[in-house]
Amino acid sequence: MLLESKWIYYTTGEYKSADEKYGNPSPYFRKSFVLNGNIKKATLFASALGVYKIYINGSEVGNDYLSPGWVNYRKKLPLVRYDVTDMLEHENAIGAVLGDGWAVGHLGSDYAFKRNGYSDRIEFTALIRVEYTDGRTEEIATDETWRASAGAIQRSDIYMGEYTDARLDIGDFSQFDYDDSKWDVAQESIFKFSRNLYLEEMNIPPIVVKHTFKPKLIRKRDNTYLYDVAQNISGVLRCVFKGESGAKVVLRHGEILSEGELYTENLRGAEATDTYILSGDGEEVFRPLFTFHGFRYAELTVEGNAEIIDITAEAMYTDLVSSGSFSCSDEIVNKVYNNALWGQRDNFLNVPTDCPQRDERLGWTGDAQIFCQSAMFNMDCRKFFEKYLSDVRDEQLGNGVIPAVAPVPPVGSYAYTGYDASAGWSEAIGEIPYVHYKMYGDKKIIRDNLPALKKLLDYYQKESPGYIRGYVGRYGDWLSLGKTTDLSVVSTLYYARGAYLAWKLCGVIGDYEEEYYLNLYKSIKTAFLERFVDADGKIFSDTQSAYVMAYSFGIIDKETARKHLIRKFEEDDGKLTTGFLGIRFLLPTLCDVGCRDLAYRLMTNTEFPGWGYSVVNGATTIWERWDSYTKSEGIKKGMNSFNHYSLGSCTEWMYMYCLGIRPSFEKAGCKKVTFAPYLDTSGKITFANGYYDTDFGRINTSWKKADNSYFYEVTLPSEIEHEFIFDGMKIVKKEVNDGTYRFELIEDK
Repeated sequence: MLLESKWIYYTTGEYKSADEKYGNPSPYFRKSFVLNGNIKKATLFASALGVYKIYINGSEVGNDYLSPGWVNYRKKLPLVRYDVTDMLEHENAIGAVLGDGWAVGHLGSDYAFKRNGYSDRIEFTALIRVEYTDGRTEEIATDETWRASAGAIQRSDIYMGEYTDARLDIGDFSQFDYDDSKWDVAQESIFKFSRNLYLEEMNIPPIVVKHTFKPKLIRKRDNTYLYDVAQNISGVLRCVFKGESGAKVVLRHGEILSEGELYTENLRGAEATDTYILSGDGEEVFRPLFTFHGFRYAELTVEGNAEIIDITAEAMYTDLVSSGSFSCSDEIVNKVYNNALWGQRDNFLNVPTDCPQRDERLGWTGDAQIFCQSAMFNMDCRKFFEKYLSDVRDEQLGNGVIPAVAPVPPVGSYAYTGYDASAGWSEAIGEIPYVHYKMYGDKKIIRDNLPALKKLLDYYQKESPGYIRGYVGRYGDWLSLGKTTDLSVVSTLYYARGAYLAWKLCGVIGDYEEEYYLNLYKSIKTAFLERFVDADGKIFSDTQSAYVMAYSFGIIDKETARKHLIRKFEEDDGKLTTGFLGIRFLLPTLCDVGCRDLAYRLMTNTEFPGWGYSVVNGATTIWERWDSYTKSEGIKKGMNSFNHYSLGSCTEWMYMYCLGIRPSFEKAGCKKVTFAPYLDTSGKITFANGYYDTDFGRINTSWKKADNSYFYEVTLPSEIEHEFIFDGMKIVKKEVNDGTYRFELIEDK
């Protein structure tokens, strides 16, 4: 979309290099204007290299934060549209304040954690298009007539935090009669790369505050206050202070406590610290605009004469509508579900990040594809993943490789992003569209992404003699325990998976290469069996993950998977060992091959390793590692997050296997749903219920055990074609009444 508006900027300090720790003060812009006529409709369009907050006539425009979001700004620029019809009068003013955001502030992680990834200065463009009832139109656009100034926000950074000096507050600068005579003139930006780029309107919902919490004061020591939010969130603190001018409050954030103190070692280079200097003018509200922190605990230190009047924790993420729910008789399992849901909430901020707290917060493709089915049950993610897949396509290399993160931070070395086509990461370009189409039924997602998947598979073919991918990639079954699954095994399995996905996606849109990819899949399967599987069905490297992935991808049969998984669990003392890739398939495979009791035992287990172990040790989100914390070793040093969603991919098992909700790929968009629950015959879970909201309406499911019988009930919209499959169960009684199906079942021994 082209706008007749100029890009403007304002210099608020000396040039800051990529290696400097902090940026410059935020620029503030304003423009007064008069409208003559009856307004039919008024629309504001805005974009930035940086992030903005916009005001009209003293009121916030929208309730969004960190807009316009993060993309590869060298490929496109995100444009956001607002309806401002009801905000305009005869005399008006628009104001905007901007922060460094992803374009100018820090990006990346560890040794590649630098500033100025896309630009070394903040830029802004905006246009108000007014349509009058008499047919006239008028546009108010950014140009050199806009006024500019610095103000209270002295620096902002998503990772480092925000520093605000209220003594420098410039007042309500979006009022028409505001005196801007001492302001400077905004400068037009001419030579930046943004001049020649197309503005792409963002259909993804914005980042908004979705939940609020009242933190509990758990300790006061001199002038330092330690608060517990009780939930690990992604967001900020909104505080009310009162005190003398020049008094300072420093807010530090962390996920956990260590020996009663705020633990921040796992944040690495991210300071996650906000600072507020009081103006001394009564009660003052401080709410950072241009940062977010992953935290449960916050430490506030008061320097000078000031007091904390009130404190609220605001959790924010992309404004996605809830579409599903799960609960059962086991409170540990309920907490695991809730922790995974919060992991999704905390990491779905415009892109699906891995973690919200440390110097990383990147859109890892592997994490996203592993969790996408769980995510789409929990929330309506259609627009969210459409945007993310666009980010992934923007980063595809000329040779076809899909990187391990998208967008790719253009700072430091690119090596850490996985440009060696890591298995399970690159295939996100096929896996996410496959699940998206199954859940929502829109063929456009296939047309948009299938060419990129084909290009990736062409690359694989060139570097995979005999259909075997070599020892490539750096991640494999990331953060598994015990013996490592051979990288060539993982890579070849995902090569087969990619071919399978291409075959299925081609079939949906009638692509002429459908048969080619089916034959490719068969060839890879044959090659894998010959290279990696012995006469007894044992897969080279012999891990739980190897068997569950090979079974789930159709490479080995049910009996082979069953035999070796039973053996592996005996050898592994009944403990799971799977990492990021294998964990998605572990519980479903165990149910499919006749080991449902083992699946339920793993799901309800509270010993290390497992989901329940984190729960009984205080987790309110899913940990990055099984051993993020252990009683014997304490907090894992180095790379460690207490808020990842990857290992929470067990959520899809809760919906599809425990509740039995199985949307069809062939009749996508939930036009057909198979109900095939694996009810717990071990007695660990005695009832479960939940729902999923389709475009046709809500599907409700529930089951319970009573004596020796199981009662399964489904209510669904009449438009949904359906069937029921009860593996290992015999139907004793069936009732159908007004869209509700009730079954009495007994175990078929």
